[in-house]
Amino acid sequence: MIIKFRNRLIALTCFLLFLGVGAIFLLRHSIQKPFGIILFIGDGMSPGMLTATRLYQGGADNRLTLEEFPQSALTRTYANDFAVSDAASAATALSTGEHVNNRSIAMDPYGKPLTSLLEEAAAEHRMVGLISNGSLMNPTAAAFYGKSLNAYDDTNNATQLSNHANIDLLLGGGRKYFSFDKSAGQPTPSELINNLKHQGTTLVNSLEELSTIPKWKSGPILGLLADDELPFSNEENTEAAQPSLSELVKQSIERLQHCRHGYFLVVDDALIAKAASSNNAEQVFREIISFDQALSTAYQYAGPNTLIIVTGKQNLGGLRMNGYPFRNDKGVAVLGVNAQGTSSITWSTGPGHNIGSPSSSGESKENASILAEPTAFSSPSALGVAEDTITVATGPYSEQIHGFIDLTAIHDLIKHVL
Repeated sequence: MIIKFRNRLIALTCFLLFLGVGAIFLLRHSIQKPFGIILFIGDGMSPGMLTATRLYQGGADNRLTLEEFPQSALTRTYANDFAVSDAASAATALSTGEHVNNRSIAMDPYGKPLTSLLEEAAAEHRMVGLISNGSLMNPTAAAFYGKSLNAYDDTNNATQLSNHANIDLLLGGGRKYFSFDKSAGQPTPSELINNLKHQGTTLVNSLEELSTIPKWKSGPILGLLADDELPFSNEENTEAAQPSLSELVKQSIERLQHCRHGYFLVVDDALIAKAASSNNAEQVFREIISFDQALSTAYQYAGPNTLIIVTGKQNLGGLRMNGYPFRNDKGVAVLGVNAQGTSSITWSTGPGHNIGSPSSSGESKENASILAEPTAFSSPSALGVAEDTITVATGPYSEQIHGFIDLTAIHDLIKHVL
């Protein structure tokens, strides 16, 4: 009888031990959600644009950081009403998981407000951040905090941002949108700023000011680092030292990772689209390289338990690199007139760049024409083109990024792992 009882006790102990080990394995390896989630959003993330950027940076043997990400997919970007999305509807697909009309942010075609991923993440007690090298009032950034049928109303976006209480870190440009004419019946700077301060928001105007705030501070921070968008990555600026996108990413990770529930960070690169809209190919390449360097920074500082997703939301202008550059050609060697006597860079739409007129730097008409970038159809600003973008990912659950997907699938994945 004693032996039988002992055997049963041993069996029960082994069974409980097995359950314990299984539970630990399940928690650590099967259902553990990523501590950090970072969504990078850029333009020009098409195969042709990335190939041209790779060649410009270092020749045919060069590789971009995003090429090292293990998971990839081609991504459809259509809007509810148009086959080619604009920045607002594409960003809303990422933010809310819904296809809306062009020009709309986080609002369906019937005027119903939609919940954004930043709001979902805050509800899960994660710290949330939104950074941009453009204005924080631009449609891509605004799609994560605003609700509007007119994404391009910067005044309204600024007002909505000042009323949005659950974003822990906001860094970017757009300082001028907090200065309004009171006589026009719009909020004065003091009203917007007082509203932010009433919510406990700390306002800073530079990274130097930001550095004086302890990284563990839990209260919301709004950094308005430029009057409008930040300068291009290669431009000198008369203002106090302007941060690169990599610096903004590093600062954000260091400040958000103190939350024990984890964090969600959205990184908007607005300068790629700005360069593409004026058909400035070399500037586009420089900005994509800067974007790629920010990915490297995120990969370095975020740690292995972070899901990093990088996606393009739209393509502007339809750049193509033509001809047959040599394998080691890079930089200016892949610009201008190619060995076949035709333009190395052409666009489908836009104003053209350096065509038949002196540049702003004072170069001659003859020299300007050497670097001409003609367009098939002239327009004041480059138009969107019908082309899938590339999405890449690394970290927990990144294996779900594969094949052909919609932008809304990226939203669904992030919502699932919040």
